[in-house]
Amino acid sequence: MNVTLIDGGLSTALESLGNSLNTSLWSGELLRNHSEQIRAAHKLFVDAGAKILISSSYQVTYPGCVAHGWSEAEVDQALLNSTELARFPGVKVAASVGPYGAYLADGSEYRGNYGRSKNELKEFHAKRLAQLIKSKPDLLAIETIPEILEAQAILELLEEFNNTIPFWITFSCKDEAHISSGESFADAVRAVANAPHLLAVGINCTAPEYVAPLLRSAPVAPFVVYPNSGRTWNASEKVWVGNAEGSFTSAQIEEWIACGTQFLGGCCGVGPNDIHALAQLISRSD
Repeated sequence: MNVTLIDGGLSTALESLGNSLNTSLWSGELLRNHSEQIRAAHKLFVDAGAKILISSSYQVTYPGCVAHGWSEAEVDQALLNSTELARFPGVKVAASVGPYGAYLADGSEYRGNYGRSKNELKEFHAKRLAQLIKSKPDLLAIETIPEILEAQAILELLEEFNNTIPFWITFSCKDEAHISSGESFADAVRAVANAPHLLAVGINCTAPEYVAPLLRSAPVAPFVVYPNSGRTWNASEKVWVGNAEGSFTSAQIEEWIACGTQFLGGCCGVGPNDIHALAQLISRSD
């Protein structure tokens, strides 16, 4: 099977360049004030062999940025810039659509159950999603979604916008069978599987040992997988806890590919060196 390599954790690469990411805007503040660092971090993953770069827009939301003193025009421009900064020859750009929980900056993307209606979630996502579509990425990465309702809200917006950009949607998961809200991963896959222009569905920012059981629990589909390194997020301190050195074993990767994974990379804690090693493992599996 031909597997396309995604990048790793942008924050991990930024930290390796000496940046401190401990505000609620995470890499978003760099996007406004030090965009050259975003570009440099993306290039580390290009040099490592990544063929898809996920943009730096994950934490960039209108209410979150305005609360930090940004104007709406600055948010508009930052979202457009996030796509442009990830453009490299021969590499596709996936514009990151982060969850409502990322805006809350309290770890809610790993819990879900926000207590928000579908219409409230649509209202939150609409303007940013429209601006990211306007930036003309190669695809949209709707990622770290912890509950089915939020996924459905975003899919409804895509249809209302007459979106034609291919996209994937990935869920954060709490164990071998459930997304973060406690709903089953199989149900989450079924809930989104028939969406127009869906490229793949899968898992991100989840412990790697959960991935294979999750994939086996779900209907067969083109899967996208980019787990974290296995560390745990401390929302109050805004740090990852655990071993910072980590990638995935060849046995894990072979199993994920055997389950139908067509897009593969890493999330938090997975750096450029890990992606380089993953590129070599993928090339041997082809």
